[in-house]
Amino acid sequence: MNDEATKVSNPFSMGGGGVNFENQVQSAFVVLMLTGGVVPCLSPWPITKIKLQGKYKGYDTDDFIAFVEEKSGERKAKLLAQIKHSVAITERDKTFSKVIQAAWGDFQNQNCFDPQDDAIALITAHLSTNDRESTRIILDRAQHLESAQEFLDMTGMAKVSSDDQRKKLRAFRTQLMRANGGQDIGDEKLWRFLKSFHLLAYDLDIVSGVTLSLLNSHIAQFECGDVSGLWAKVSRHVAFFNQNAGAITHETIPDEIKTAFSKRVSVVQIPERLLKKKKATEKKSVFPAGNKAKALMFATLLGSWSDKSEGDMDAIQKLIGGK
Repeated sequence: MNDEATKVSNPFSMGGGGVNFENQVQSAFVVLMLTGGVVPCLSPWPITKIKLQGKYKGYDTDDFIAFVEEKSGERKAKLLAQIKHSVAITERDKTFSKVIQAAWGDFQNQNCFDPQDDAIALITAHLSTNDRESTRIILDRAQHLESAQEFLDMTGMAKVSSDDQRKKLRAFRTQLMRANGGQDIGDEKLWRFLKSFHLLAYDLDIVSGVTLSLLNSHIAQFECGDVSGLWAKVSRHVAFFNQNAGAITHETIPDEIKTAFSKRVSVVQIPERLLKKKKATEKKSVFPAGNKAKALMFATLLGSWSDKSEGDMDAIQKLIGGK
């Protein structure tokens, strides 16, 4: 056997890890829809639909599109998500290049994307420490500064930004230029794109991850009986919809899953016998009575007076005596 044949392949890739990770992330958003959760990067409105494999609907960022809508129905928004188990935020990484190519296509398509309300996200599990920290700082800064010039000026300051952060910004600029047919998109469009682009980390590639624990906590709020079993049912349902580029709504969810999410766990009430009953106390009047009340009334009517003034004392005597 030659050396190539004897090499041990990556078990995650060979075992379909990338496909499983995509399914887990898609399923996570379906659970959020069923439990009343909200979509990251968007306004906290109810999830109405999750479209899988949106390429058939004209989206380039197509692993899923999560649609949300204000309860009044007046405003809507959506998250366009690309799922990659592993990616490097560099000028040469091919996976990152594909992500930016798709994101840039949607960003410019007014039929697919509204930068005022919508968002684009790269969801991944594996990022280097440098990629995670530096990229997020760049993206967060773009979202909070009020102009492209301010953003670029701050990023260029040695005391404010690191060399690693500037490298990540160059990676975005280079990849966007490549996605734009080799033409530089300019500072303004670069800044506006970064305002809409998000990097989300989901550790759903391991069973002991924090994300799965939080999702199980969402599911456990309902009288489903078997949290893990219900999560598995949701994942299987999502897998069938994904292979058919389907759209998941409350209406398309199977009855057995819908029923499991129909009743929340009852809130435990403290038994009456354990509650300390407060003794009723009689309310005592705080107002004086008798002569004290009469004197207080006269003093209020008189306002200021001096006991050294004969005129004041004579007026008081007449008022009290009625003469």
